[in-house]
Amino acid sequence: MHKIYFIIVISFISLTTYSQTIDSTQIGKEYPYVLPILGKKAYAKGYELQKPFGVMLGSLFNKQGIVIDNFEMAISDDQTPPTNYFKLDGILDFGPSEGRINTVNARIDAWILPFFSVGGYYGEVWGEQDITFSVVGSDLIKSTTDIRGKYYGLNLLGVAPLGPVNIAADYSWSWTTNARLDKPVLVNVSGIRVIRRIMTPTKGRFWAIWGGAQFQKLDSQTSGNIAFDEALGITEEDKQNLDNHWNDFKNGDVPNGNGDYWSDLSPAEKIRATATYNLVRGVVDKNVYYKFNKRLEHEWNMLLGFNYQHNNKWQFRGEYGFLKSKQQLMLALNYRFGL
Repeated sequence: MHKIYFIIVISFISLTTYSQTIDSTQIGKEYPYVLPILGKKAYAKGYELQKPFGVMLGSLFNKQGIVIDNFEMAISDDQTPPTNYFKLDGILDFGPSEGRINTVNARIDAWILPFFSVGGYYGEVWGEQDITFSVVGSDLIKSTTDIRGKYYGLNLLGVAPLGPVNIAADYSWSWTTNARLDKPVLVNVSGIRVIRRIMTPTKGRFWAIWGGAQFQKLDSQTSGNIAFDEALGITEEDKQNLDNHWNDFKNGDVPNGNGDYWSDLSPAEKIRATATYNLVRGVVDKNVYYKFNKRLEHEWNMLLGFNYQHNNKWQFRGEYGFLKSKQQLMLALNYRFGL
């Protein structure tokens, strides 16, 4: 894969359904499906239960900032992971980073209880990520890298009807995979929505609108391996600029990222700085193993969404998430059926 960097993908789990509501005209009728458990009792008491099984096709656009720190690196001539890593804080430092991804996914869900649903999903993701970094206090270098991978996960959803509105809360576990990563990246997503249903003159056809909030949490550490030039997309001009800055630093003309000049360093610090520069500059044809911590710039965001039910089988929905620089847009088509 060309220029794939540290893959950090936030998968967004769409709301499985709008609600379960009360319809007094159903009292006395027999519920025809095997799920949900207690469905027959809820149906007999007047609760309008949508068809228990669903298949959804969806897409998502997501843009958000990512913070990278505590970067450690090692090199190896073979495929054996090294045991000793160099800590590069203050030497290789990361600035603002931003990921922009697109996904397509398919999911299935089932109402296990009248107000509790379980779903599973699988999808593919692609896009790009802007990374900025500096070496020993140089100007920030910007690298744009491709993102491509797959993800899968599990979603739980609970809905509580409260008079004219419904409260929906969901929690998801999502794992994103990529050939460059040692293990899938875990993302935890939780959200809460307040839903209002708007009926139309046509029976079974209505709109639902909602507002809410969402929280996303990344697994803190990522590790993997990649060729250094491939990872960062460093050009020959970038390499020359790094060489010029290093020479200026050693000649005492410019300070490093900590404000120290070459003459301010102890003999041990000079050896460490030289070894680190040689490591960064000389690993083009070797495997680079890395570990780093990452987090989202904004873990919370607001939500606004809608659902249109054309009949008891087909639904279409969209949702927009936002907070400062963080934006996400989801569109999905849902088909429901009973067994």
